[in-house]
Amino acid sequence: MIDKNNPLPLYSQLQNIMIEKIKKGFYPINKALPSEFELVNEYGVSRTTVRQAIDNLVKDGYLEKRRGVGTFVIDKNKKNLWDLQELKSFREEFVNKGYIVKTRELKIELVQSNKELREIFGKDVKEFYCLERLRYLNEEPVICVTTYVPKILVPRLEQYNFSEESLFDILSKIYHIQIKYATKEFRAIIVSNDDANLLNIKSGSSVQLIKTITYSEKNIPIEYSISRDRGDLSVYKVKINYRNK
Repeated sequence: MIDKNNPLPLYSQLQNIMIEKIKKGFYPINKALPSEFELVNEYGVSRTTVRQAIDNLVKDGYLEKRRGVGTFVIDKNKKNLWDLQELKSFREEFVNKGYIVKTRELKIELVQSNKELREIFGKDVKEFYCLERLRYLNEEPVICVTTYVPKILVPRLEQYNFSEESLFDILSKIYHIQIKYATKEFRAIIVSNDDANLLNIKSGSSVQLIKTITYSEKNIPIEYSISRDRGDLSVYKVKINYRNK
């Protein structure tokens, strides 16, 4: 139990006790944690101590907060699996798997072409909308993504709220652009300080850098995205067929 004479902070003691209870099944996986009020009474500590312990356990991957539902015990080793066999939007991929999905639009602005964009879209495309978003699964930030779309394809794109609407839906339903396929390039990098703050991870952590070029039915590139995914939460799966000679 909590020892108030122990030099270890009370919230750290509580964390350790709760981790042991999770490991032993007293707090089962996929079940709601007792309420803050119940934990205060059970352990004889303040609500502030309980909240600090819970927040730390969320960061460490033992718990997750689900808005309007409560705090749940999760499998610390479970990853968010993104199946690459079919091209889907972020929302389509994870809503169907039962996740609470949220996107926060960070900014959208017009930018000029650069060397990297010219290599993808050609030298004749001069202006792009640059859209930056932060993706959440079950209230946990998991992906920072920067997307470039040629302005000529999507005039007045800034009028849409990408915290509420899917870019793929807007491209298809509003601009009548039919998406056909995408190419993806993966590599590991050290997270930037800005992305670390957004993703709620430590500076110096590794993230997955994924560069995606999406093409229309006419095989024309229509968007280029650079995402930085939390490596501790995201796993990608792809089926590869063997071609017999």
